[in-house]
Amino acid sequence: MKKIFVAALCATTAMSFAQTTANIDDFEDGDGLANTGGAKDAWYAYTDKNDKGASTYTNTTDQYGLVVVMEDAAAGGSKYGAGLTGISLAKGSNPDDPYVVLAVNVAGGLSGCTTISYKYKGAGHNLKATMKGDDSGDLTGYNRHAYALDGSTSWTNASVSVSQLKQATDWGTTLSLNMANVVSLSWEVKGTATSDYLYIDDVNCAGYTPGASSSTTTPTTAVVIDDFEDGNTTAETLGKTAYWYIYTADGKVTNTQDANDSWDILDSVDGTNHWVTMKGISGITPGSDKLETPVYTSVGMEVAFTSGKLSGCTAIQYDYKGSGHRMRSTVDGVKANQGWEHVASDQSASTDWKTVTVSSMAQPEWVADATGATVVAFSWAKVSRLTWVVDEKFSAANLGTSLSIDNLKCVGTLSSPTSSSSAATTITSSASTETGSSASKDKDDDDTAIGTVASISGLTATLHGNTLQVSVAKAGLVKVQVFDMMGHAIESHSENMTAGSFAHSFGNMSKGAYIIRVQQGSMVKTVRMQVR
Repeated sequence: MKKIFVAALCATTAMSFAQTTANIDDFEDGDGLANTGGAKDAWYAYTDKNDKGASTYTNTTDQYGLVVVMEDAAAGGSKYGAGLTGISLAKGSNPDDPYVVLAVNVAGGLSGCTTISYKYKGAGHNLKATMKGDDSGDLTGYNRHAYALDGSTSWTNASVSVSQLKQATDWGTTLSLNMANVVSLSWEVKGTATSDYLYIDDVNCAGYTPGASSSTTTPTTAVVIDDFEDGNTTAETLGKTAYWYIYTADGKVTNTQDANDSWDILDSVDGTNHWVTMKGISGITPGSDKLETPVYTSVGMEVAFTSGKLSGCTAIQYDYKGSGHRMRSTVDGVKANQGWEHVASDQSASTDWKTVTVSSMAQPEWVADATGATVVAFSWAKVSRLTWVVDEKFSAANLGTSLSIDNLKCVGTLSSPTSSSSAATTITSSASTETGSSASKDKDDDDTAIGTVASISGLTATLHGNTLQVSVAKAGLVKVQVFDMMGHAIESHSENMTAGSFAHSFGNMSKGAYIIRVQQGSMVKTVRMQVR
């Protein structure tokens, strides 16, 4: 990566604007989405790991999977702000200055924007604008337009005109900044951090007319892809042929594979909670990777499916414990298993369950220069495989002998049977009176209906007030689960039933929307319930 030199300039005091000052985000909705209207306009952070750097930050995810939006970063009595905590800049093997970055996607551009203003506290940083093409590799030999601001131990108002965002003049192709083509804004802490944190709040852009505000739209929810509670290693929400398996590239695991190519990766506690685990990981020597080859000794746990299933997702969320790892994706148009795939940030080893949210992935920077490699912009719609990789690029402290994954979710809408838009059933707060419409039939490949009635051959689920009527054509274990719209399990009941019908009544539930999931064997029915 070529080095970017930016002259140090002081933050200016906020000024009055003649134009309308559009709110990019004041963070008061706390949802991690910008007010720019794009479904994928989210806040995120990254380090210099793809440049072989060793910089880190200590942000942790909360119950909603938020990484950079936090209460501690709020200015002037507001509730939320965005920031990086525990910043540690380390060169590692990076030949240039180390860095960490806080950023926001603005996929629709910032047309009309003349001045960017915000409040900040903490480390000195470079405000940067990334134009369309830079993110996909189409702009070659290009360095980003930037403006440097000094650190501050107290809240400071920054006002940066578009004309102040300049390219470095000592390398790269000179290109005029077009705010209509800007796809992200970033706050980069680089070289030497003047503080170990950077907080920003109330980000505005004079002259820009945003789309719908995230504060006034329905918050993005997480939809369960696989929580493994069905007791198998297929991922039916991604299609009938989607399944979980393990690969090994010189590394080893102790999981076994039967004649039907099924891995014994399903794990559980007392048979009540299930997840998948790679066991007995070995044969991986920390730090032995060779830079001249992109293929590293590794093991990985994968789920494969038809691309397009994740087209409505803005991020993927999962829980893990065990070895350090990174999530990797196979995207249409990219050669798989040769190191050219898109990858997410490294995750450290953990003895406790941790939640990770991945909003985007990127190919390694050397891909653009590799013979025969194809640079492909990342798109959830083009992903056909997700992999959790453990390899020799991790330190000994972050290599474990096992890796467990649970509660894989799509943040957004999943192109699967669980994402039907059919009518919801409404009940009163005492769950006694039913209103609403009759069921509509979902058209996806598992023929699941969401609404008043869910039915396929052998299994029917009908909601009447607070009572769920279930009919089964054959005897067997029937499981009933209730999830809130964040994908959290509220209730779970299992019982061996004879063929016939039975009823299940729900107690007093808090106001809100819920998904009721009924399962017998491979048959899964879902019913949507609204409590008011």
